[in-house]
Amino acid sequence: MAVTTRGYISALVAPDLRKVYVETGKERPLEYPLFFNVQDMEWNPVTDQQVSGLGTLPSKGEGSPFSLDQILIGGTKQYTAAAFGMAVEITWEAWRDELYGVMREMVAELARASRNRQEVDAWYIMNNAFTSTTVAQRGFDGAPLCSTGHVGMDGVTRANEPDTAIGVSQTYLQNAIIRFENMTDDRNLPRLMAPSMYLVAPKNKFAVREILGSPHKAYRADNEINALVEEDLKWMVCHYFTTADYHFLCANKGVHDINFLWRDHPIFDMFDDPWTKNAIATVYQRHTKGHGTWRGVDGSPG
Repeated sequence: MAVTTRGYISALVAPDLRKVYVETGKERPLEYPLFFNVQDMEWNPVTDQQVSGLGTLPSKGEGSPFSLDQILIGGTKQYTAAAFGMAVEITWEAWRDELYGVMREMVAELARASRNRQEVDAWYIMNNAFTSTTVAQRGFDGAPLCSTGHVGMDGVTRANEPDTAIGVSQTYLQNAIIRFENMTDDRNLPRLMAPSMYLVAPKNKFAVREILGSPHKAYRADNEINALVEEDLKWMVCHYFTTADYHFLCANKGVHDINFLWRDHPIFDMFDDPWTKNAIATVYQRHTKGHGTWRGVDGSPG
């Protein structure tokens, strides 16, 4: 975009307007910190290493030596921060003569642009949970976040999505909870990890409210109890899903491995260009996102 000049904003320098309506409105609170593990990067890039535990204790015959076991070394996940930035440049004349405070609003909008970039970048993981076209979309095992073909370090294949895609429903939730219950680690030992949060797009807001909010099974006339009530699941509408049918059942923050990492938190600057007297406002930030292990997330493309 060009420098904002007095001519460009000519409608805003004449004292004949009753009101200037800026098409922004109220802003939603940030959503991704409610779900993502948000941390700072000590350096850039950073790498996570996957390591297994030990296997099941084998039998030992009388007088026989102990069996040996050792950890398994798995894959790595590298996180590299990407830079984002924006500037607005306003001539002194435009800044001085504009009558309705829109230029100040324009500078303040940099913060909103910054926050929206955070949301878009973070939710990229979930929006690409069923594909693996880039390294950023793959975990330790080289598979996308949600797959029926997660091959563990022990060679066992595991799934965190249904064999056949299914929409938001009691059936999906029950089967996803069972997948959590049957979860094993990379030595095939039971892994205790309970789901707590159901992420849905706005179009499924009322469906999930009916499914999880009723003491009786939704859409049934026989008053059968709703078996999901005891699971005490919370749910959240994500307004940044680019595919409205996607939905995910997830463990708590700090239990799952869905990460948003800051290298540079937003840096805001404003200065005057000494050669033109133009006012320049900027925002700069660096961050990245990704996952290592898929455990803690179960999803379906709907």
